[in-house]
Amino acid sequence: MNTTRLRWTDIPDSLRSRAEAAVATPLHEISSASGGFTPGVASTVAGASGARFFVKAIARHTSEVSADYLRETRVAASLPARVPTPRLLWWHDDGVWTVMLFEHVDGRTPEVADLAPVMAAVTALGETPSPPGLPRLVDEYDEDFSGWRGIAAAGTWTAVVDAYPELAGTSAGALAAREKRWPDAADGTALVHGDLRLDNMILSADGVRIVDWPNACTGAGWFDLALMTPSLAMAGVDVETLINEHPLTRAIDRDDIDTVLVAGAGLFVSRSMLPRPPSAPTVRDFQRAQAKALLAWLATRSPDILTDRT
Repeated sequence: MNTTRLRWTDIPDSLRSRAEAAVATPLHEISSASGGFTPGVASTVAGASGARFFVKAIARHTSEVSADYLRETRVAASLPARVPTPRLLWWHDDGVWTVMLFEHVDGRTPEVADLAPVMAAVTALGETPSPPGLPRLVDEYDEDFSGWRGIAAAGTWTAVVDAYPELAGTSAGALAAREKRWPDAADGTALVHGDLRLDNMILSADGVRIVDWPNACTGAGWFDLALMTPSLAMAGVDVETLINEHPLTRAIDRDDIDTVLVAGAGLFVSRSMLPRPPSAPTVRDFQRAQAKALLAWLATRSPDILTDRT
C-alpha cells in the first residue's frame, strides 16, 4: 500500500482556517495514516481542548482519484443515522482541494478474530434502505463488471491464462456469458458501500464503523458481503460457511451469488493485468491476490464454472 501521504499542513491555510472555524478551535495534526492506495490526507487532528477529528483531503493534481473524494462528501452527508459510520461534520471544495472533517473514532482496523462485530456491521449495512439520490449498483458497476467480456473482445486470453494457470480449464467466452447476467442478480434497493474490506472499517469500543464511501450506490443488500469474500479468504476465513450461514446470503439463490462472484473475479483479473498506476503502485498486487483467492474458492464452490469451455 501507498505510504507517502499528504499531511494536514499541506492543505492551504485558507481551507485549514475554514475547518477550524467549523469546529471553533485551532487544529493540529497528531497522527497520519500510513496505509491506503492514494496520497490523500488521512490525519487525526486535535483542537485546543483535546477534542479529536479525522481529516480526509486531496488536491486535484496529486491523484487521478481526486474526484472520488468530492463524491464521498456528498455520499457521507446523505447517509442515514442507522449506518455505522463516523459522521461528516464539515466539508469544502474550492475547485482544487477537497477537504472533509469527520468525527474521530478511537479504534483500530479489525482482524479475522473480530469477525463477529464485523459481520454485525455488514448485516446492519445490508439491511439499510438506500437514501435517495445514490446511483444504481447495476449502472455504477457496468464497466467494472465487464472484465471477462473485455478480455474476450481483446483476444488476450492466452496472456491471462499465463498469469492465472487455474483458468486453463475454461474459456473467456464462457466466463463472459456468465458475467453478463450479473445485473439481474445484484439489483436491489439497499445501501451498498461498494468497496467493503477490513481496512475500510474501524473496530471501536461500541462496534465496527464503516469508512470510505465514494463508491456507495443502491443494490442488493448482500452485494458488499459477496465482494468482501476474496479479502476475507486471503485472511484464512472459511468464506463458504460464512456465505451459507450469514443472514444476508443464506436465503439468496446460489446461482445469483456465483454470478456476482464470477463478475468480481473478472474485475480483479482484468484490473491486475493493467499497468501500475503511479499514485497507487501496489494496487495491482492486491487485485491479483484477491483474484487468486476468489478463483480458488470458485474452483471448490462451483467447479463447473471454471471447467466450462463452451
